[in-house]
Amino acid sequence: MLVIYIYLAKVVKFLILSKIMKIFLYYLWRCNMYKPIEFLIENINEILAVHNQNNGVTQKTWNALVAKKTVSPGINLVMKYNTFKQYLNLLINVERSLNQQNDDELSKLRQLISKKDEQLLSMKNQLLKVKNEIPNIRQETKETKNIDGWTVRLTSKGYYNLCKSFNGKVESIYIGKIFDKQKARSKIAEKMTKLRY
Repeated sequence: MLVIYIYLAKVVKFLILSKIMKIFLYYLWRCNMYKPIEFLIENINEILAVHNQNNGVTQKTWNALVAKKTVSPGINLVMKYNTFKQYLNLLINVERSLNQQNDDELSKLRQLISKKDEQLLSMKNQLLKVKNEIPNIRQETKETKNIDGWTVRLTSKGYYNLCKSFNGKVESIYIGKIFDKQKARSKIAEKMTKLRY
């Protein structure tokens, strides 16, 4: 009976160790080994560089990658040649597609930048033109503070008015946003005819 217990204990111990070993080996595989597509994506630049050096020949690329062992871990530990051959074509097509999308996006951004540069240049020219006109407008308003005895006044909202006092009563004439001497003189004449009658 004791022999049977010892034998059962050894069997249970073996089963437990084998399960632990399987779990340990699975964990090592998950941590250290790659799935082929993950491996190719992680090392895409190096793989495509070697592929281009070998004039796009898949077998030569495979042999060069296996011989160089620059890709870690070695590519032959991760996948077989047939798997590599299938995934490499897919990888090349994806890379070309991404490069094409990047080139298209870059082209659109360059066009947008050139349009924005043109708009900026146009706005700078307009700003320079307005800056040159402002002193002229200020000079005109300073010179014409008085027209035929009427005082020119610029309101806070940007409208021009003419004001004059008659016997203690202030009369005003609305001119508008743009100050025009001829318009002001004609409105003064109209106002004076109304005041006389």
